[in-house]
Amino acid sequence: MIQTISHYIRRLLDAYRDTVRITKHANLVELNGIFVIIKLFIIRFFYSFNFIRNFKKINLKDETLNSEFFIEKELKISNEIEQIDRLGYSDVYNVNHAVKMGLLDMVLDCKDLDSKKLNHPLTEILKKKDENLDEYFLRLKQNKVSRVSGYLDLKKESILKDFLTSKEVLSIVKNYLDPKHISINASFFISNPVETSDKKKYSDAQFFHWDNDFTKFLKFYIYLTDIDTDSGPHIFVEKSHKFKKKQHKLCRVFNDNNIYQNYEKIKEFHGKSGSAFFVDSYGLHKGKSPKKRSRILLNIHFGSGKILYSKNDIILNLT
Repeated sequence: MIQTISHYIRRLLDAYRDTVRITKHANLVELNGIFVIIKLFIIRFFYSFNFIRNFKKINLKDETLNSEFFIEKELKISNEIEQIDRLGYSDVYNVNHAVKMGLLDMVLDCKDLDSKKLNHPLTEILKKKDENLDEYFLRLKQNKVSRVSGYLDLKKESILKDFLTSKEVLSIVKNYLDPKHISINASFFISNPVETSDKKKYSDAQFFHWDNDFTKFLKFYIYLTDIDTDSGPHIFVEKSHKFKKKQHKLCRVFNDNNIYQNYEKIKEFHGKSGSAFFVDSYGLHKGKSPKKRSRILLNIHFGSGKILYSKNDIILNLT
């Protein structure tokens, strides 16, 4: 009994800690108004309980869509929704060459970086016009830049906005979340094979953790470099969006031994540049630290409800 009460108190304190931290880091009051603090605390505490978070059911819409953006020409929506609901992740798709190159250009041209996580001057971080990608990665590595992150502007017309609001992407999102409004955030991570401290790995999301930013949400990851086990693949604990062991219901970070000793099915996502997949990141996951090659990852956050996490986010009204 005492252990159970202690566990719930720790979850309550975690919710308070994380609400304060993310509110300050992302300037959420300025973006959303003062009541976002209450909204976020409710999400962080009450929606940390699986039975509340997963109360809303998915829609298994029997629909096949022709794709404009993926190499795969047909998407069976009900199959994709069922797999995400069952395993926590979708099949891996492949965006076509034009989309891939357009997204890569947006990332490399972006100057809206996460300044609170920068330990280097911008001149050491931004790509130079006369550099190719390999030269850029080498310079980041020589300057010991472990990660560059930034936000892409979805309020401007772009190939990214067209892609994320396309029928094939939104059909998966809407049928999984069943929302009245969808908040969309687009960020990117350029991760490099640089030795860092555990504190920096924590900041770079390279320990196992789970997200809890909306009442329900879905992540969409796009690799913009070739990814294998040595170049920082995304890792997900299968079915952990539906079930976590008690110790992992606390919103903390967990080391590899802790996770691999407690779960059998852990998925590591490899793929060529242009590989894309959906993940319910309420499940346990992490980005593996790159060992040999750099990685560029596009991180798209679809959330049920209306919360802006950056000035570049958009909200779609589906009513």
